Amino acid sequence: MNKITRILIFFIIILNTSCNINNYEWQSSTCQPLREYKGNENIYCVEFVRGDILTLEGETAHLPFGGSSGSWGDSRKVWTPQHGTPIGADVIYYAGYEDKFYHLKTDFPLEEMKKAMDTVYKYNDYRNYRFSGLIFGFAPQGMVVVWKEYGVFRIELGRFQAQVIKNDSELEEQLFRNWSMNRLGVKTRDYLPDASCAKWDMYRRRYTFRIKMENENPALRLFQYCFTNYNGEQDIIFMPSLPATIYDNRALPQILELDWETSDTERFRGNIFLNEKVIFEKFKNFKTEDKQEFEIKISKDNRVLELYLNQEPIEVDSVRIYKGSVMYEGSY
Repeated sequence: MNKITRILIFFIIILNTSCNINNYEWQSSTCQPLREYKGNENIYCVEFVRGDILTLEGETAHLPFGGSSGSWGDSRKVWTPQHGTPIGADVIYYAGYEDKFYHLKTDFPLEEMKKAMDTVYKYNDYRNYRFSGLIFGFAPQGMVVVWKEYGVFRIELGRFQAQVIKNDSELEEQLFRNWSMNRLGVKTRDYLPDASCAKWDMYRRRYTFRIKMENENPALRLFQYCFTNYNGEQDIIFMPSLPATIYDNRALPQILELDWETSDTERFRGNIFLNEKVIFEKFKNFKTEDKQEFEIKISKDNRVLELYLNQEPIEVDSVRIYKGSVMYEGSY
């Protein structure tokens, strides 16, 4: 093998490696639970000292600089594009409301992540979504949940546990070096002695249920159900000819959204906002494998939307019906 051949092979390897890394482009983002406390709804915000995301290709991706934002499962911020197949995380962060530094060092399920990069989620007849990002959620007591994002779809990757860093004086100096407040000031302002991850672990419980619709108008055409779940997941189901989803293992819905039509001038979107206390009380004695059924009833005049659980009416926080603007395959 002559020198020129070796140089050509070297550049081909470099080019292929670069293409493999850049083939997958996605966003990283962070979030935390949203809770109003002492006038501060971002009381559960954490600040990052290190935010490395490990990739199969060997190039390190990163979390955004600064602190977490948004609400559980939804960062509401974007970051510069990251590249490669994410297979783990090495993150150090400070939770001021606990006055603790945590270290998250974890691997992600390798085969699941390799598959995730090429998975496509169907949105409608005109649009599909590929892998678009990872969202890291930081709850009390070192609880970290990671979601895979595909455009409007969010699917939980898993729950991971960060460990408390006991000897943290160097980290304290590094983090607070350019802050206007010192560590004691942050602790005085934000400390929550009863901070617990129990609520967000409760949100992750999964049950087997389906959504079924009944209506009094034979002209009604149902096009989609959208689930926004308490555990931060979001899923959209486009309807087959029958207005019912299959039984599936899911976290409980926080918001149920549906689109329907009864004529070419009557298009609607309905939102049902469930009551957290009521829904978890109803499900507390159900086993994961037990089949439950939500039923949505729409009045003939499209003015009333009601929710039932196993044929019993269920109290919800609110119901809203809007004029719809989206047209689907099969619209009037």
